[in-house]
Order: sequence, then structure tokens, then C-alpha cells
Amino acid sequence: MKRSLAILAVLLAVFPAYCQGSLPPKSPDASIGKFVIDNFESGDFKKGRDWWTFDRATTKFIAGNNSRYALELKGDAHDWYVGGVGTYLAQKGQDLSRYDLFEMDVYGTGPDSGSLKIEMYQGTKGKGVLYENPKKGYDPKYVDRFVYNMKVDWKGWKHISAPIMEFVNDNPEARDTVWNPKPVNGSGGLLQIQIVAAAGSRSGRIAMALDNVELKESEHKRK
Repeated sequence: MKRSLAILAVLLAVFPAYCQGSLPPKSPDASIGKFVIDNFESGDFKKGRDWWTFDRATTKFIAGNNSRYALELKGDAHDWYVGGVGTYLAQKGQDLSRYDLFEMDVYGTGPDSGSLKIEMYQGTKGKGVLYENPKKGYDPKYVDRFVYNMKVDWKGWKHISAPIMEFVNDNPEARDTVWNPKPVNGSGGLLQIQIVAAAGSRSGRIAMALDNVELKESEHKRK
């Protein structure tokens, strides 16, 4: 994972953050409080969002949750850890501060399916790109990394809705700690997302699937 993240750091350092994010899928619900990160309906990693896969995780497109496609995530664990997927989100002038929920559909294979960690990387004042510190476990420098952990212990599809307020900034290099994903004062806003998987046992294997990954505005906030 370190090598994968180091390569990403170089790419982000070369180009402005707002040039990195790929275009999201078109969402007919965008006007009513939904930002679609990806619904995978293109069936192609290079159309819509441009996702990367890291470490021992492998991906392919399968039938979705009442949709054409979902993203299958498989891999063998080494000391619990498998790997995951990620994508750039940053766009020039993109303000995502209205959204207070992270939502997606997750397919599990039973009580020992494993766990997922959602990581959202947010630029801070004067920092519109993502740098990582090789001397401190490749923690990102100067940016907030908001994380949310979930245990996948069900069989079949399940819709997950996680309040952003339950995400924790776990980056010791962070300068901020406040969820404010908008490009002001030189910040790049919400830069990228990663979904990291671990197995249900130290040397186990994961076989999950993801669909309809979104940020959403709660009904209470829209009123």
C-alpha cells in the first residue's frame, strides 16, 4: 500500500488538485441533495470515475443491487489487511459541504465477511494537493483524513448510511480537523476517497461488492 500511495502523492504534487478528479456519473437526483460518487453503471473503470486498486485487492464488475453493475472487491489477507480501491473527487470550485451523510450498498457473504474503512481526504487552508510523509507511515501531510469503520457481518446486500459527524480525523499530520469540503483559502476541498478492506480472520479472504456510493443531504438538513 505504501508504494501505491507514494505514486499517488507524486501525481498529486505535479498537477493542481482540481485537475485530478474525474467526472462523476450524471445524477438526476443531484438537485435534491445527492452527490453520486459512483454507481458503476458505466461498467468501465475509465468512464465516469477513474478508480485505482491497491495491494492485494482485485476488482471486477458484477450484477448490482437492482442495477446493471456493482463493483466486486476480493482479495487474500496478510495479517488481516487486504487492500482496496480509491478515486479522485476534487474539481475546481466544487463545494460538497451541504452533504452530511455517506451512503453506499455493500454485499456481504456472512458473519465473517470482514470490514471496510472509508477514508475521505480533505484539503486544508493553503493545501490543495495531497502529499504523504514516508517517515510516518505515509500519512498524508497537511490534509484531513476522515475515516469511518464498519464491520460487514451480513449476507446479501445492505444499504449503509453513515453520518459525516461520525467520521473521525485520524491523521496526525492534519492542520484542521473540521469537516469543510469546499475550496476556500487555497484548499482543494474534498480531494479523494479510499475504501479499504480487511478480512474476518488474520489470513482470510474477502469477497464483497459495492454499489451506489454517494454523499447525501439528510432530510432534516434539507428542511
